[in-house]
Amino acid sequence: MTADDDMIPEFDVEFFRNNSFFRKKCIKCGMMFWTQDRERMTCGDPPCDEYGFIGNPAGKGPMSIDQVREAFFEYFSRDHGLVRPYPVVPRWREDVLLVNASIYDFQPHVTSGMVRPPANPLVMSQPSIRMNDLDSVGISGRHLTSFEMLCHDAFNTPQNLVYWVDGTVSRCHGLLTEAIGINGNEISYKEKPWSGGGNAGNALEVFVRGLEVATLVFMDLKEDPSGEIDVDGLLYRKMDQRIVDTGYGLERISWVTTGAPTVYDSIYRNAIDTILLKSGMKVDGRKYMGEITRVHSSEPDRPSREIESDIENKLANYGRIDWKYVDRIRQAYILGDHCRSLIHMFRDYVIPSNVKVGYLMRLLLRRSFRAIDYLGFNGSLMDIMKIQEENLKGIVDGFPHEFAESIIAEEWEKYRKSESRGKEEIERILKKKGKIDVEDLELLYDSYGIVPDMVSQQVEEKGMSIEIPNDFHNRIVSKHSSHKENVKSTMIDEFRNLETRTLYYDDPRMMEFTAIVLGSRGNLIVTNQTAFYPTGGGQPHDLGFFKIGNRHIDVIDVIRQEKAIIHVLTEEIPRGTRVRGFVDYDRRRQLMIHHTSTHLLLGITRSFIGDQVWQAGAQKGVESSRIDITCNIKITRDMADEIERRCLKAITDNRKVTVRNLEWNMAIGKYGFRLFEGGVPLSDHLRVVDIDGIDVEGCGGTHLSSTGEIGFLKIISVENIQEGIQRITFCSGPAALKYVQKIEGDFNSIRDYVRATSDVPLRVKENMDELLKLREKSREMVRRSAESIYGQSELIDLEGVNLRLLECDDEESKVLIPILMKNGESGIILSGKSVTVVGKTEKEASLIYMHLYNSAPGKAGKVITDTMTKGITEKLIN
Repeated sequence: MTADDDMIPEFDVEFFRNNSFFRKKCIKCGMMFWTQDRERMTCGDPPCDEYGFIGNPAGKGPMSIDQVREAFFEYFSRDHGLVRPYPVVPRWREDVLLVNASIYDFQPHVTSGMVRPPANPLVMSQPSIRMNDLDSVGISGRHLTSFEMLCHDAFNTPQNLVYWVDGTVSRCHGLLTEAIGINGNEISYKEKPWSGGGNAGNALEVFVRGLEVATLVFMDLKEDPSGEIDVDGLLYRKMDQRIVDTGYGLERISWVTTGAPTVYDSIYRNAIDTILLKSGMKVDGRKYMGEITRVHSSEPDRPSREIESDIENKLANYGRIDWKYVDRIRQAYILGDHCRSLIHMFRDYVIPSNVKVGYLMRLLLRRSFRAIDYLGFNGSLMDIMKIQEENLKGIVDGFPHEFAESIIAEEWEKYRKSESRGKEEIERILKKKGKIDVEDLELLYDSYGIVPDMVSQQVEEKGMSIEIPNDFHNRIVSKHSSHKENVKSTMIDEFRNLETRTLYYDDPRMMEFTAIVLGSRGNLIVTNQTAFYPTGGGQPHDLGFFKIGNRHIDVIDVIRQEKAIIHVLTEEIPRGTRVRGFVDYDRRRQLMIHHTSTHLLLGITRSFIGDQVWQAGAQKGVESSRIDITCNIKITRDMADEIERRCLKAITDNRKVTVRNLEWNMAIGKYGFRLFEGGVPLSDHLRVVDIDGIDVEGCGGTHLSSTGEIGFLKIISVENIQEGIQRITFCSGPAALKYVQKIEGDFNSIRDYVRATSDVPLRVKENMDELLKLREKSREMVRRSAESIYGQSELIDLEGVNLRLLECDDEESKVLIPILMKNGESGIILSGKSVTVVGKTEKEASLIYMHLYNSAPGKAGKVITDTMTKGITEKLIN
């Protein structure tokens, strides 16, 4: 899949051949491209071509992003199904933090063929956030952290060919020429292989006057270590599906039709104008920003500061460029861009933290705060966000203003405090190392939110300088963008193709069953059916035993391997044996109570605190269980009490618990992405657990039939386990009764200890107050005794060192040590079986130590017996 002069069969597109396209080799980069312009010699991709639309727009007229989106939908709605945008936080995936492209919505469940697409073919506009070009945002004139990716996708199978390369290219060209009005001679299609998310394929990058407006991917490869097709060093094999994955830049298409100086001026000029006006700047003072953007487009790989001299030369007719003014405009661009991304994150209730997507949000917030400071912006972050919210109307609805305002206020306060501590840390590093290096810059940013230019300013005030990497923020993002990888357990080949019927889903109350052993290896067996629940979804495995005749063989673990349920036993059972299984009822029942209670507690807590509450983890146990939730406020004891009361109300209401298996898209359409609170199953159906009016989520655990069976729920503790995440530990049913009985038993014991007949807490307090007074008196007596011992001691001479020899008990020694140190004296303190050396100087302490060592070889500094202590005393005195 490398470009050369030979025709790539995949791109021998009938549409190209029938519409006077020429396949050429770019004279600058050597890549192959298609064009209707016979004279064209370059592919259209910067730096082979620079932007030719700034001040000279393409198309039939300027189009806003709303107009482009509407035109896109109108063009494709004739034969495509419209799909609503997904959230920017992909809770249906466990391998990425943010949606970077529209295809993320369908990986891996749809692209693997497991789940049917929500429409086929489909059209949508997917909000996306990319942080990998953060250092270029506001500088290059074209980079955005958030954007909408328009797409028309088709999922072809051997049984159903929707459309492939020809159909894709003809639709793309039709959209650009007919709906947008771009001259066909100005469109070029550059051939380039594509890979991502475990898939790959040929691709065409689409350019208009030097600006990439779309990428057309023909995904027909799946990553496979044993594959025969190499793409960028990874091996792939052909897959059954052939997927058309297109991505059109909504903002870029709008930009190419307006010819604005930058993409920011094109898509949200109202926000930029407001920022400039409230920063005391003219809104019409961007006369050379378009030319700066054009120069950046021709040298995209060179750092901004390196090409400033080139920009000066190319823009000589504008006079001397005021780079300080340019920097302020760029900060306005950054502020406008980041507010747009923050709206999407707030809409998905992201809570700032120092990990995962929360860190990326905090990064954007602190860069925004820095821009506000730099500009002297006379307004608030919410002022700009409200403008951007209006710009995103129809794409972001139901924006949680109260939640956003509380988060911003809290983060602003943290930013100010971190800024102050960071400046102190800079001083400490300079004092220790005499310089600031890249690792220090990363530490200062990660720990204190101090951006490099602030560090540079403080260092320069001391007559020093530092080198700031041009990709500094990209390094930070890369460090925090990794997500957990899916780790597959080792497969047992003997069980690979076996399938076990899951009786625990048919009837979660089934505790006895008969089965036949389908597979056996050592103490592992797979049966044709089982009521034993395997570990999964935070719920531990069942225990119990198999019975063969009069033999009882314990089940000590249960594991799922694809469609097989593996039982780990204390003895071997051969294949083909008929067995009878018995599940530990009390354990299963308690786990069902706790699992259902977890759903109840989550739903009640969300209704009480707000929609920012999401499950961040859970572990069900027998004695107690826990659930971790995202929450930006501290849950107090009073709040926990109210949550308990509401849970009790739901329990006494005896809400119905319903379990349904729904097709993936149907489930999402009905319940939304809250379904993925407890994880993401790789299945074409979602098992949906619905507590009537309280909580709905996908879950593979075992549950009760109604909330009334829980009995009652008791919150044991609430604690912060990391920023933005709180852990609620609780127990329900028999476990809750046992917990309360233990508390009552402890209470009765305390009552007996303090001999109280009533008002036990008051009696305990009185006893504690009395104890504290006695302790204070005891400490005073020890202090006086120690001072007396010190006062009665005499200075003795030890080889020229004056010291005091003090004999006391352990408590008195704690007082004597500071007395000696305060008075600047040396001494030996003999307390019980220990000896403590105190020296005015290190030299004196060493001398005393050596004398002790000679008195008691091998024991000095360790345990010294009473006999040795007496001997040391006599030697020192004599």
